[in-house]
Amino acid sequence: MTPGVIGHGTARAADPAVFAHNSPALFADPVAWLVSAAVEKCAHVVAGAPDGVGVIAVSEFATLLTMRAIARTASKGRVSPLRFAGANPGALAGLTCLRWGFRGPAMTLSMNPEHGVDTALVLANGLLSAGAAEYMVLATHAVAGEHIAHCVVLCLPVGPEVRGLLCEPESR
Repeated sequence: MTPGVIGHGTARAADPAVFAHNSPALFADPVAWLVSAAVEKCAHVVAGAPDGVGVIAVSEFATLLTMRAIARTASKGRVSPLRFAGANPGALAGLTCLRWGFRGPAMTLSMNPEHGVDTALVLANGLLSAGAAEYMVLATHAVAGEHIAHCVVLCLPVGPEVRGLLCEPESR
């Protein structure tokens, strides 16, 4: 296992909506559900320490599917407040926090993972080193023929090899 990595997961689909579990009281973009599905594969490793788990998500596409749907309905004079909230790019990290009760620092970097992973690793290392989080979940989302979400759960010390777990080899 790569130094600092205590869990990892991947989820992929041609249509990320296959992972969605929206309800009348909760709406999140399909990509947020895809990212959450990747995290689900490794969330158990930090289940006992939710207060100390932070999340950083990186996606250039983010909530574009919901933003487009809102644009279509807005032209008809109606925007759903629930969908409007679910279109926030922060939903990629936020939904994961909601599903597992993670209460550490959370953010979404709206950029291509190929360029954003290094920034996310620096942020995660800083938050871990400063004691702001005991564990950091880093998740990426990219579109390469299909939607692909990768995640890792990190603790100190984090090695540079983590990058390879978060970006598809074809995208390098």
